[in-house]
Amino acid sequence: MKRHDNQAALALQSVPFFSNLQNDEVNELAGRLVLRRFGIGQVIFHHGDPGGLLYIISHGKVKITHSTPEGQEALLAILGSGDFFGELALLDDSPRSATAEALEPTETLTLHRSDFRRFIGSNPAFAMHVLQSMARAIRRLNSQLSDIFFLDLPGRLARTLLRLADEHGHPVEEGILIDLSLTQTDLAEMTGATRVSINKALGRFRRAGWVRAKGRRFTIVDRAALENLIQISGGSPYS
Repeated sequence: MKRHDNQAALALQSVPFFSNLQNDEVNELAGRLVLRRFGIGQVIFHHGDPGGLLYIISHGKVKITHSTPEGQEALLAILGSGDFFGELALLDDSPRSATAEALEPTETLTLHRSDFRRFIGSNPAFAMHVLQSMARAIRRLNSQLSDIFFLDLPGRLARTLLRLADEHGHPVEEGILIDLSLTQTDLAEMTGATRVSINKALGRFRRAGWVRAKGRRFTIVDRAALENLIQISGGSPYS
């Protein structure tokens, strides 16, 4: 039990919301975390479900998507160990704004809204830290939205591949391997494009020697070329 509490405390500190807490505060909250496990393809929650839990990923990967009533889907993010999701449910009583699905066997630690609110109500410094974390998340969303308006498709695809490489990549002999199983449909949903147009853009990237694909795995071979493409297509340098 003690080992679990230590693991829970470490997981809690990996979340930006909780990174500045004192040890006694972390231990207090860690004792309220609940371990949950999910299998490949298991939906953690659906868009529109009641909210109430923060999920901290201790192992595995989760994709976050948004669907329209017409069945169109946008892949908003792919999250891994140390990431968290469902935080909006801690701040209001609205239904879930997206769907979360496990991409591989996944283990999470969850914190209930009532425990979060009780803590934030008695800790003004922590409340300010939460606001700062939310501001950073909004800035990231604004950046993604501006890409849709100001970058052409190759630029958006280049930006998406570089972001995935930074978040889920590791060095290999050829370059940076994105450690995810990605379909062209996944990339289309992440870039606001069609699968056919993504197929054409990827073909261009492969012929130029910028990206290599093997099955559903992609390797960034020439990062500088992709960054230059973003600038040419109207975006700011990748960072």
